[in-house]
Amino acid sequence: MLALKNLIKRNISLYLRNKSTVFFSLLSMIIIIALYALFMADVQVNEMAKQYGNRDAIDWMINSWIMGGIIAVNAVNITMTILMNMVEDKDRGKSKDFLVAPLKKWQIIGGYLGAAIIVGIGMTILSFIIAELYIVMNGGELLPMISAIKVLIGIVVSVISIAAVFLFILLFVNSEKAASAISTVVGTLIGFIAGVYVPIGLMPEFVQNIMKIMPINYCATMFKQIFVAEPNKLIFNNPGDLDTYNQLMGNIIYVKGTEITYNMYIIVLLATAVIFFIAALIKIKKDNK
Repeated sequence: MLALKNLIKRNISLYLRNKSTVFFSLLSMIIIIALYALFMADVQVNEMAKQYGNRDAIDWMINSWIMGGIIAVNAVNITMTILMNMVEDKDRGKSKDFLVAPLKKWQIIGGYLGAAIIVGIGMTILSFIIAELYIVMNGGELLPMISAIKVLIGIVVSVISIAAVFLFILLFVNSEKAASAISTVVGTLIGFIAGVYVPIGLMPEFVQNIMKIMPINYCATMFKQIFVAEPNKLIFNNPGDLDTYNQLMGNIIYVKGTEITYNMYIIVLLATAVIFFIAALIKIKKDNK
C-alpha cells in the first residue's frame, strides 16, 4: 500500500507542478463563462423576462444553469488530464522503469487512477464552491443544504465514473500525440455533449438519443437540475411550462417516457463505473499475458 500511496502522490504532484496543464484542464470552464458573460446570458435573460417577468430570478436561474454545466465539464477535463500521465509515461518509457522496480502492474495503474479520482474530486468541489460564490455575487442564493449534499455526492460518483471510462480508453493509447488528439477532441466537444454551448432540446432527436448513452450527459443534467430547482420555483407557475423549459435546456432526461430522477442518475453513473472498471481489468490482464 505504501508503494501505491507514493505513486498516487507522484501523479498528483506531476499535475499540480505543471501550471500550463492545470490551466488547460480548466480552459473549457473559462471559455464557457466568457461566452455566457459576454454574449449569451443577456440574450436568454431578456427573452425569458419578456414572457415571465421576474428578471432577477431568471438571471439567478441562468447563472445556476451555466454553473451546473461547468461542474460536469470540469469533472471530465480534470480527471482525464490526470490520467494522461499514464500515456505520457508509456510513451517516454517510464512505465518500463516502474516494471523493473518491485511494483505490480495493478499498483502502477492504481497510482494513475487514484490520483485522477482524488484530484478530480478535489478540483471539482473547488469548482462547486466558486460556482456558488459566482451565483451569490450575481444576485442569486446558495443552494439549500440538502441540494448541496446531493451535488457533493454527485461529484464523487461522477468523477469515479468518468475516471473508469477514460482509464479504459487510455489503456489502448500508447503515444502522447494520440492522447493529445483525444484531449483536444474531448475539450472541444465537451461543452456540446454537456448541453452547455447548445441546449439539448435544440439538437436533432437522433443526437439527443446518442447523448442519452453518454455518462457526461447524465452528470451535466443531474447538476443542472439541482442548481436550477430553486430559481425555477420563482419563475414558472405552470408545471407544463416548467417541464417544457427543462426538456429544452437539458435539465431533465426522459427514457421511454420515464423521467430520470436523482437516484437513477447515481445508479447509472455507478453502473458505468463498474462496467468500465471491469473492462479495464480485463484489458490489463490480457496485456500481462
